[in-house]
Amino acid sequence: MAAVPASDSQQREHSQQDRRPRVTAGLMVPLMLVLFIANLDATVVSTAIAAIGRSLHDAAGAPWIATAYLLTSAVTTLVLGKLGDIYGRKPVFQFSIAVFLIGSAACGLAHSMLWLVLFRGLQGIGGGGLNSLVMAITGDVVPARQRSKYQSALGVVATVALIAGPLLGGLFTDDLSWRWIFYLNIPVGIAALVAVAAFLHLPAPAAGRAAGPVWRRIDGAGALLATVFTTALLLVVTWGGTSYRWDSPLILALITVSALSLAGYLAAERRAAEPLTPLPLFRSPVFAISAVQFLLATMVLFVGMLYIPGFLQAVQHKSPFTAGLYVIPLLVGLVAATAVAGPLIAKTGRYKRYPVIGAVLTGASMGALSFAGAGTPGWAIIIAMIFAGAGVGLFVQVALLAGQNAAEQRDLGAATGALNFFKSVGGAFGAALFGAVLAHALPGGSATAYQAAFAWTAPFMVLALVLALIMPEKPLSEEMIEVAAGKAEVPEY
Repeated sequence: MAAVPASDSQQREHSQQDRRPRVTAGLMVPLMLVLFIANLDATVVSTAIAAIGRSLHDAAGAPWIATAYLLTSAVTTLVLGKLGDIYGRKPVFQFSIAVFLIGSAACGLAHSMLWLVLFRGLQGIGGGGLNSLVMAITGDVVPARQRSKYQSALGVVATVALIAGPLLGGLFTDDLSWRWIFYLNIPVGIAALVAVAAFLHLPAPAAGRAAGPVWRRIDGAGALLATVFTTALLLVVTWGGTSYRWDSPLILALITVSALSLAGYLAAERRAAEPLTPLPLFRSPVFAISAVQFLLATMVLFVGMLYIPGFLQAVQHKSPFTAGLYVIPLLVGLVAATAVAGPLIAKTGRYKRYPVIGAVLTGASMGALSFAGAGTPGWAIIIAMIFAGAGVGLFVQVALLAGQNAAEQRDLGAATGALNFFKSVGGAFGAALFGAVLAHALPGGSATAYQAAFAWTAPFMVLALVLALIMPEKPLSEEMIEVAAGKAEVPEY
């Protein structure tokens, strides 16, 4: 029987399908570049903080280099993601890249700690949109059946960037200047910006969604009040008892601002049509505990990422590059734990035991590091870092799965956004709070100061253990079982 010729429309459809993988592959390169610099920035600063503090003659203010970025990116992750839904992802993505590059250039040119911290906050405004928008754009341009392949490739890029960060940060600090950790973003970001302008073609947002001014579509009041509350509280825990007395007018004023802005934030979220943090989600004890566990785990993670390299440089007199190598076991332990726990959770449907194990592993490992000194062998620190990372990995894996599982299907994107917000805020609090502990203990000597910072992680891990023990275990939905097994993508906000 002779073959029936395909119609013109069928031929055009097949032609478009044949071209789509090539177009998508070409577009994935700039998306990967953006994802690389966004994740690189999360760890590249960790090994350079001590050197930056010495260079700018402000060791006490150095932790704010990380805190400022984490604080602004935590809020803009949600805001820019929502703006992309309403006004189209391409212009919002281009805006995010441009602001990130301007902030990077300004950070490299900064000649005081104050200006560097302010420019890091600017960089974080752009950086907040990069990760979430890359994933959302991938969902827009890649067919669902092929999406797991591209998501896996993006995951590899993100992991490589996280591990490469400490190495590049140490290398630049040793052989060039710490300023190059910011300048590195510029050529990569410009190439990505040009490629996105040329190759990224996305459908316009749904009719009517882009109507009206931004402030009527976005929870601007919630974003502003969340920023004020978090900043004021961070200043309280950073300055209280160190730079200023606890009963000083400034600290009391900051406490008042924190309380008022928190009350205003809760009121704004109740009234907002599309709230930054949907409060009804927290009626579920599983979701509320998952959010707090996400925050606590990220706090301790940033203690390891930021202050272990500082300890190795100040106490054991290692070079920034060598100190950066010790962050890699922490990240390897984290990735390995999530890779192992995911399939086990998918197979059994049980997840409550993993944050219990994670609290014990992380607490014991950080407790061991609190006894480290000038003569502690490198292998002992590496082992402690691996197990600390593994414990954090178990927390992160379960907090995301259990939190999403506790939300209704219609609220899944909002739940994911809220959990990621708590993760980012946890990093900011970890950098600021334990930086304050370190600064307070520095007069007693470098070794004892770092020991104090590591020891103060113990109460938070005890709290995490209690929360893990009392958290109800809600059976996982079929969708969350597939997410745990790596067969489905994590919903984006």
